Amino acid sequence: MMRTGLLPLLAGALFFGLAAGALAQPGGATKSGDSHFVQQAASAGIAEVQLAQLALTKSENDAVKALAQRIVDDHTKANAQLKTIADSEQIALATPDDAARDEAARLRALDGSAFDQAWAKTMVDDHEKAVKLFSDEAAASGDSRLRQFAQATLPTLRAHLQSAKQLTAVSDARDKAMEHATTMDSAPAHQSPTKPASADETPLNAPPSSVPAAATSTH
Repeated sequence: MMRTGLLPLLAGALFFGLAAGALAQPGGATKSGDSHFVQQAASAGIAEVQLAQLALTKSENDAVKALAQRIVDDHTKANAQLKTIADSEQIALATPDDAARDEAARLRALDGSAFDQAWAKTMVDDHEKAVKLFSDEAAASGDSRLRQFAQATLPTLRAHLQSAKQLTAVSDARDKAMEHATTMDSAPAHQSPTKPASADETPLNAPPSSVPAAATSTH
């Protein structure tokens, strides 16, 4: 009876042990990681296109607009490729999160050089995160199509990042030059020391007693 009663327990333990082993397989973790990558990459990609379109509308800086157009073109293409893979894997795509929407609202409130500088810095931050995300996927993905997609997209992301860094460097240099000019303008003017009157020069406001006697003598 005891032996018979143990059989269901052993069978149950074996079942749960196999199930736990299956969940612990690397493939399961990789699949989860791939899904996370797809959602994060899609969300960031859509946000990048929206911010670049905003720059095309608001900025009057040719360099900013040139980078913005590249981002629109490149990320639109990458987003379409990612959607094709995600649909085949039945992975839902994510939209921009609250942080991305808040950043877009902050940039909309700026104009002129303030907008250009803030936008470029946002592009640096966002593309640094994107390069990290795609690098991790290219190195660890178990899905060959996602791995190839990440590897093929990385050079474009790095090029965007480099261009955004150059824009911020130009903006910082311009701000420092303007700050220096403002400091120089506000500094007190240098005053030359007063030249002492020579012995043969009579001060214009000299009192009568200081005028030489020869000038007051009568003939």
